[in-house]
Order: sequence, then structure tokens, then C-alpha cells
Amino acid sequence: MAMKSIIGGAVVTMDPDRRIIEDGVVVVEDQHISGVGPASELRPPRGSRIIDASGMAVLPGLINCHTHAPQILLRGYAANEGRRVWDWLTNVVHPGLAVYGPADIRTAALLYSVEAIRSGMTCFVDNEDAWPDDTVGAIGQAIAAYSEAGVRAMVARMMFDEQPDHLEDIIRSLQQKDPQVVHVDNWRPTDRLLSDLDRLIRTYNGTAGGRIQVWPSPVGTLICSDAMFETSRRLARDNGTMWTIHLVQGPAGVENPGPSSTEDLLSRGHLDRRLLAGHCVGLSPKDIRILRDADVKGCTQVVSNCFLAMGMAPVPDLLRAGVTLAVGTDDVNCNGSVNLLSDMKTLVLVHRALADDPSALTADQVLEMATIHGARAVGMENEIGSIETGKRADIILVDLGHAQTTPTHHLPSAIVFQTYGNEVDTVLIDGNIVMENRRLTWLTATEERALYRDAAERSVAISARAGIRSW
Repeated sequence: MAMKSIIGGAVVTMDPDRRIIEDGVVVVEDQHISGVGPASELRPPRGSRIIDASGMAVLPGLINCHTHAPQILLRGYAANEGRRVWDWLTNVVHPGLAVYGPADIRTAALLYSVEAIRSGMTCFVDNEDAWPDDTVGAIGQAIAAYSEAGVRAMVARMMFDEQPDHLEDIIRSLQQKDPQVVHVDNWRPTDRLLSDLDRLIRTYNGTAGGRIQVWPSPVGTLICSDAMFETSRRLARDNGTMWTIHLVQGPAGVENPGPSSTEDLLSRGHLDRRLLAGHCVGLSPKDIRILRDADVKGCTQVVSNCFLAMGMAPVPDLLRAGVTLAVGTDDVNCNGSVNLLSDMKTLVLVHRALADDPSALTADQVLEMATIHGARAVGMENEIGSIETGKRADIILVDLGHAQTTPTHHLPSAIVFQTYGNEVDTVLIDGNIVMENRRLTWLTATEERALYRDAAERSVAISARAGIRSW
């Protein structure tokens, strides 16, 4: 039995009482937490490995409930071009992803894992949205990298099988804007997509000791058939996972006039408690009631939505209504970084500004969204998201001995408003130490530098093959 004891830190438990134990002890046995309490009451078991957290905050690992990890090699392209979402997808994202080879996917997934771990992220929902001709083989490259890195990943296979006429006209017009781009057609028959998804689930769901899940991810109401939604719901139910969609209905959308996407999903019978809805832009009070009553989980990606000027989720209203709401970073190339700590600060400040109310959103609420609410959003609230006895040991240590974290008075506020992300010192996932004293345990410093060089070179080559403009 591998036993570790984290001592001397301020433990931000995120338990039902939201206890903060100033001089705490967390005991880890194998993959699970076996004890949590103040040092005056809980002693490290004899023979356990001591992890000294003096001067640090000890938190549950952060959970990113919506991202597209392999797009990290497209980081920086179109950053200054002012593209809206369909322009960005048509002329940057899809052409770029289409020319990835297997080694590109693996490098991207490794790079994402490094940045995620270094910023305290232990779990993420990765929406995989390319590789239409070798779904299982290509996504398998990403899954192998996640397994090697030791992260917890929900790999959500994105699918779309219908293209309305008005969207086809929009895409054709946008392609003419960038004629040098090698444009692609990612539309595939429904049966083939669902068959590939079923094989992907049977091959990889539950692998890496249970750290890898495979989810269905029909993109949204505009471009997915009823058959795709119905099969996605069934596969999630039968395999004990969640499923996820992009619920985008804000001013940057291209949806048909009429009922909202939320009302449309309700009328078609596609809402259930296993559904995680990303973005949730521009929801009406009626939409919010529908999501709450169906126990649909939501996720907001504030930095991405600002980057692409897509509008904003009504976060304070969703929280007041009792909707389980998480936070995500979205694609790196419409964010800039893999860093929930910095995104949480943006989330609070944007909604305070929009509401003209400094109490509209608090640090405590947003920290909940990135931990225990995130765990609920991925269907794992009984296993991760808080530091409690019996839960899996996904734990991060945040060093408070920096200029920006001095002084520290209220820990949730310090975590949300004062950290940059590089204060994360040590990370445990499933009880395994994947980073200690800022050093990755599964990658040497030389290998990490080589990974960065390889990723930069591959990014340039991908741009050249796809005809994507740098600026």
C-alpha cells in the first residue's frame, strides 16, 4: 500500500461545509484519501511519505469542463485577426486539424497535459472534433498521451451530420475570404460516425485505471440529427458516462429563427441529467428553467467567448436558479493558455462589470465551479472535486510564498484574484504524484524542452500544409 501524508498546508476542502483547515493533514492511501483533519487531531501514519505543504494551500485538483486539447498546436493563429466563430472554424480550425498526422496529435496532447498539470488542472473534458477518416486511431494517440501523463480526461468525440442550406451558404462565403486555405469537408454519414463512436467507447472507455472516459459529443441542434442525439444519450446511459453538446444561442450564432436551442432540445426529448451543455450563451429565463428542471449541467467559457465576441452565459442567473454550472477554458487557440486560475479571475470580473454589481459573482462561487461543481458536471461528484475521506486523491498544492500572493487573508479570494497559475507546486492525480516541486515526474526537464521545440516546429508545418495565415 502506497501511503502519503500532506502536512502543514491550509487545506481548502470544498466539502459540504466548505471547511478551510489552516494547519491540515491529508492522508492518501493508494488512489484514495483516507483521512483529512487538523494536525492537532490527525497524525501522519507511520511509514507514510511526507509531503511538506508549509506555506501552501492544498486544494482539490481543478476541473476544466470544456476544452479542445489538440488545437493547442494552432495557438496564436488568427489571434489578432478579429474573426468570428464560423470564420475562425472555416479558415483556421478545421483546415488546421485536417492536416494533423498521428505524431502531431500525440505531441499536442502531451503539450496540453504539461500545461494543464503546471496550472493545477487534474481533469478535463476534451472535445475531439477532427480526424473523420480514422477516428479510433487518431483519438487513440491523444488517449495514449493522456494515459502517459497521468491526467484524468473525458474524451468527447464531436460529431455533426446535417448542414442546413443557410449554413452551407455562410461557409461558402467565408471560404472565399481566405482562398489560400486548404478548405475541408468534415461532414460524414450518421451511421459511420455513430459506429466509430461505439468502437471508440468499447476500445478506450475506462482505461488507464479508469482515468479515461469516452463520451458522445453531438455538436448542437443546428447540425445534428435526432438519430445522433438519441444514440448519444443511449450510449452515455449504457456506459455510465455523461455526454456533451455546444449550447450556443447568442448573437454570434447562425441558428434558424424560432424556438431557442434549449426549447428545441426539450421538444425533441433530448435533455437529461447526463447532459453537459457547453457555453450556454444568451439563455433566457425560460431556457434556464428548462435546464434546471431537466438537471442538465452547464459550463461557461468566459475567455473564449470574449476572444470570439460570442456573447456571455448568464452565470449569476444560472447559479441563482440552482443549475449545476462549471467552468472551462475552451480551445487554446481562442484563449491563449491552459489556465483555469487566470480564467476564474476573468469570469468574476466580467460578470461584475456586466451586472454593474461587485456582488454579482464571488471568488467562493467560482472556486466551487472549478472544483465540486465541475465534478458534478462530469458525473464524478462522489469521487473527485473536494478533499474528503474516501474520494480519489486529485490534489494540488499552491505555493503562497510569492509577491502576488502576499498578503493572503481569504484563501478563495487569493486563489482566484492573486494567482498567475505558476504557483502550483505539486500535483497528485489518483494518488500519483505527477508534479512535485514544479518538476514533472513523468517527463525529464530535457524531454520537456524537447517537447516544446517539437510542438513549435509541428505548428509551423501544420500552418504551411493548411495554408493558414499567421496574422
